[in-house]
Amino acid sequence: MRSLAFVLILCLLLAGCSSGGEAAAPSAAPATTASTAPSPATSTPAPGTTAIPTEPLRLTGEMTRPGARLRFGEKAIVPVRHYYPLLKTYDEGVLGIVVQRIRTTPGSEVQGNFGEDSRAVLKRHTAYHAKIIITNESGNAFSPGTPRFTGEFGDFGPAVTVSGEMRLPGCREGYPPDSGEFDRMGAEWKTCILAVSSRSRPMTEVRYDDPPYGKEIQFEQDPSPDFSEHYDLGAITWS
Repeated sequence: MRSLAFVLILCLLLAGCSSGGEAAAPSAAPATTASTAPSPATSTPAPGTTAIPTEPLRLTGEMTRPGARLRFGEKAIVPVRHYYPLLKTYDEGVLGIVVQRIRTTPGSEVQGNFGEDSRAVLKRHTAYHAKIIITNESGNAFSPGTPRFTGEFGDFGPAVTVSGEMRLPGCREGYPPDSGEFDRMGAEWKTCILAVSSRSRPMTEVRYDDPPYGKEIQFEQDPSPDFSEHYDLGAITWS
């Protein structure tokens, strides 16, 4: 009787293991059926594809209109497309962009490999900087690239230009994340814009002018057609 009971228990255990294995299989289905279609907010091709785009980037109803003027802290929603010559692939997606208010710091606090002349100039001027938060709004895996931000100083531009890469504690420009780090809805990249000028020519606005808001920048090796005839619709400005 004891041996019979042992056999029954062993059979039950084996049956339990078998049913557990069968139950685990469906849980893998969502991962294998995850959508790889392009975001409805952008045109073809799909993110990471090698196909050459046949249409320019289009704005949909939820995206920020060209020429929009936003307050610091307000979010813009924009489509993006980047070509990577080394990989010969395109990335597409939708970004959320928030530019925080412009702050000032003594120019002497700007760090970098500068000569004595540049350091003397920095000491006499002011560093203007604004933090920028970029988020993945389309949920697909893509890199945000390096968006084109410009600080606006009025008609005459900044009072000075400093040769060399500038760094400022608390204003981290850095490199954009790759697609593996920016692969989900709400994924975030914090960057910054930094410039030096005088108090009489302060930075008062920050502009964004990647396509379709600005013109498309292409190099000779880029295979995609030039869509600039559909672009340059008007930069987004935070002030």
